[in-house]
Amino acid sequence: MRALLVHNPTAGSGRPTGEELLAALDAAGFSTVYCSTKNGDLEQALAQPTDIVIVAGGDGTVAKVARTLEDRKTLVAILPRGTANNIARCLGIDGEAEELIRTLRGAPVERLDIGVAVGPWGTRHFVESVGWGALAKAVNREGPKAGKRERIERGRAAFAKAIAKAAPRRFTVLADGDEIEDDFIFVEAVNLGMTGPRILIDPTAEPGDHRLDVVHLTAGGREAMLDWLENGAEHEAPPLKSRKAEKVTLAWHEGPLRIDDKVFAEPDLPSNIIIQLEPDSLRVCVPGKRH
Repeated sequence: MRALLVHNPTAGSGRPTGEELLAALDAAGFSTVYCSTKNGDLEQALAQPTDIVIVAGGDGTVAKVARTLEDRKTLVAILPRGTANNIARCLGIDGEAEELIRTLRGAPVERLDIGVAVGPWGTRHFVESVGWGALAKAVNREGPKAGKRERIERGRAAFAKAIAKAAPRRFTVLADGDEIEDDFIFVEAVNLGMTGPRILIDPTAEPGDHRLDVVHLTAGGREAMLDWLENGAEHEAPPLKSRKAEKVTLAWHEGPLRIDDKVFAEPDLPSNIIIQLEPDSLRVCVPGKRH
């Protein structure tokens, strides 16, 4: 079976190494071509015919592959090596890379929808979410290097600080044509239930149901959300309102807006951001999941 290994060598602890991953893939019967995300040849590598693309990295690496891979019939596998690993977690993928590799053959296949946001930047694809407000302000903050647990805690603390300081702003969202208008602290159109620093933003969101979830927080829910961030377990549902939609329009006129981990500054002119999901989903192998 032909495989392309897309590897971020700096993700997580850096182990297993590229050589160790190739050895494990060889032992599992794969004929593998290696591509490091640091070499700048990802687009060319993904354009070559292969049976499966195996991504060893974090959410940023998985999202880059998802945005670049044109042949949606090609199988994808994820070996989660990042900090949050939101995409893998929402698909039910967890475990050590070597064990996941051993169980790839014959693994169930799940759908992973890919979103597209049209705005002043043109067209940009995403996997996690498009959002305005407090989470957009917090997600782009960099700090000193730290362990995975500390980075997650630091990200959640930055999100809590942004929520505590945020001045609610009047914002209009259209969800399949239905208007939602309020004084929001943040609004997110999510494809996955988890986003940012491993925030369970909507436990009802499904990565392959071909629907977005519009999740929002108003001033009245601020204290409950801050309490959840401080005391709630990662698997507990947050005190947020949400509704499902196939097409979402954000009337963006101030403040930062993010598409996954890319943050855009306040627009020069008010813009309507059109958010939908592509017709074709990625096909992702989920080792260990029962048929």
